[in-house]
Amino acid sequence: MFLHDQLTRGLVRYLTAELPTYQRRVPNDMDRLRAELRPGDVVLVEGKSRISRMIMTLTQSSWSHASMYIGDALLRWGGPHADAALERFGPEAAHLVLESDMAEGVRVSPVAWYGDHNLRVCRPLGLSTEDTERVVAEMLRHLGLRYDQRNIFDLGRYLTPFHLLPVRWRRRPLYLGSSSSREVICSALLAKAFYQVGFPVQPMVGEPSGAGRRAVIARHPSYIMPRDFDLSPNFQVLKIHLASAPMRAPEHARS
Repeated sequence: MFLHDQLTRGLVRYLTAELPTYQRRVPNDMDRLRAELRPGDVVLVEGKSRISRMIMTLTQSSWSHASMYIGDALLRWGGPHADAALERFGPEAAHLVLESDMAEGVRVSPVAWYGDHNLRVCRPLGLSTEDTERVVAEMLRHLGLRYDQRNIFDLGRYLTPFHLLPVRWRRRPLYLGSSSSREVICSALLAKAFYQVGFPVQPMVGEPSGAGRRAVIARHPSYIMPRDFDLSPNFQVLKIHLASAPMRAPEHARS
């Protein structure tokens, strides 16, 4: 058990190490982001780590991580987690995202921590206030759960040259473990919370029914990736985090 734990910690450190080649392409206006985010909004992140690069490659997407903005919901919820967040983050505890981290498990962190990352905000369309509160409450219920170790080793498999093989010659990437074991992975955790109120992230069209119409079914939360929020017809992509910059005239116009 000791050797297994040591190996797990070493693999986590390696996978979560930041790469020096990261580039933020657009400045973020964090004051504007704090002001305009709503509880239930999904914040997609282009991460800086090895595991982030791996996820983006395997899913053919710009997004490696998904978190849910909960604002000051944890402070209103109360309890030891709220006290710890207030002590650790101070005023930023009123602007939290809830997420699943490979090293720390399901946690809260200030949205400001992602100010130097490339971001995208996706807002659920038509979700009632009551259902949004239920979604946030479902997320808070998972706070403190640990990341599943089976998935750490499954992800570690893709560090081998096997991930360079053509897609048709390897297993479906990142659809790892049992459905229950993947529920604390970032995007699956969010999708499960939305699923609880009948709000699918990626509805799929099934086989034709007897009436000649196709039934709409929801993909299981365990198979939702960060990019699915970006592509979902049930979420609106917002540009509320972008810093505005003055327009510059072309060089020939200023001469």
